[in-house]
Amino acid sequence: MSKELSSPKSIAFRSTVFVGVAVIFCLSVMNLVVIHSIQQHFADQDADELNVMFLAIKSKLTQAALNNISPSETLFEAVSGHHDVFYHVEKPTGEVLYSSQGANFSNYPSDALTFSKVSPSNLLLFHDGQHVLRAIKLKATVKNENIDEAFNVIVASNMEFHMSYLTKFTRTLWSIILFAAVITIMAARFAIHKGHSPLRKLTHKIESISADQLDSRLNPLDVPVELSVLVQSFNTMLHRLEDGFERLSYFSADIAHELRTPITNLTTQTQVMLSKPRSNEEYKDILYSNLEEYDRMTKMVSDMLLLAQTEHGLIKPNKDVVAVNKEIKELLEYFELLADERNIKLVMKGPTIEIFCDKIMLRQALSNLISNAIRHSPNDDEVIVQTQSSQGSITIAISNHGEPVSKEHINRLFDRFYRTDPSRKRDSQGAGLGLTIARSVIKVNGGDIIAESSNQTTRFTIVFDG
Repeated sequence: MSKELSSPKSIAFRSTVFVGVAVIFCLSVMNLVVIHSIQQHFADQDADELNVMFLAIKSKLTQAALNNISPSETLFEAVSGHHDVFYHVEKPTGEVLYSSQGANFSNYPSDALTFSKVSPSNLLLFHDGQHVLRAIKLKATVKNENIDEAFNVIVASNMEFHMSYLTKFTRTLWSIILFAAVITIMAARFAIHKGHSPLRKLTHKIESISADQLDSRLNPLDVPVELSVLVQSFNTMLHRLEDGFERLSYFSADIAHELRTPITNLTTQTQVMLSKPRSNEEYKDILYSNLEEYDRMTKMVSDMLLLAQTEHGLIKPNKDVVAVNKEIKELLEYFELLADERNIKLVMKGPTIEIFCDKIMLRQALSNLISNAIRHSPNDDEVIVQTQSSQGSITIAISNHGEPVSKEHINRLFDRFYRTDPSRKRDSQGAGLGLTIARSVIKVNGGDIIAESSNQTTRFTIVFDG
């Protein structure tokens, strides 16, 4: 249960949630902007109306001053044609000159500021006990017999209609936004589902590929451009799998063939030995012959185990500074007897070099390459081992003359049991793992072996970065 809860959500789910959150956020911001715009419009509208009221009241106060009559006699007719508007006029001493009926201005905040003109930002809301009013307190100054007389004027507008409209509009707008968000999310979910259709088709194609269809390839042109890289990567993986299966098939056949030969020899020799009574000397000769076959199988199994260990990183090289020329000289002396049988000359060239690597592994790789070069050299020829150090790299090249190896085979010389001769015949000197082991142990030490063949010369070059 906990594993299911902790598993990653699907791309469709995450995309839908992201689209839903983005849509709801954008629509909510739009809703707030619209509501704020309407509120600001109402504030501007009320400010204009209250300013007209204030100018009309100020005009009546001026008229009363000119006619030398009480302001209360003119203020009642200051505003006409305006609905749900109220005003209150008093002297700075607090004496009330006029207060509209239908509004209780005693609830107007006593600490409210007094302004000289109407501005939407200066308007305030207050509740008079019956209505919610938007109001502003202003100072009106008129001349009365060359004396400036000041009055405090509060003009107010009933906000209940605006508030009722805003409440209904806000509720309607949120309903529209919710409906639009649901429709948008459903449309996005459908679009994502349709957008994943090529991926589902691709999945079905991949599921239909079995082990016996590794030569199948997906066409990058059949999928959207976003999936073309995935298709190309999958085709590359199929190519590697096909190559691996092919190598494994060849390897299985080769190992069976290599083991069959000594097993057949052992079986045949044992059957011959048991077919009739023999002398002790004859039994001894046959046992020696069997021992050679056992040694051959033991060597093959040991080589296979070594390859498995190196390829899986189970062997760690014991690196040290190795005098390469000294090792080459000792190996050439060791193989001198084998080379003399065919009158092959072993030659060492190049400057003295040192390599930081595992000494035993390097000797094994050089031994395999030198013995391979001797085995494939024509009689009365030479095998050249040349060292070189230049441009940040150190190389050891083992060259021999003979029939060049074609490009078809040159890159597969390091495969296990690989033969350039399809007849499957092999001499008794090896099991076909020498080059594979040589390259494997060199790679463990951070180097590589490159094979080249042209103009009757085949060269294997061990390369180490300097």
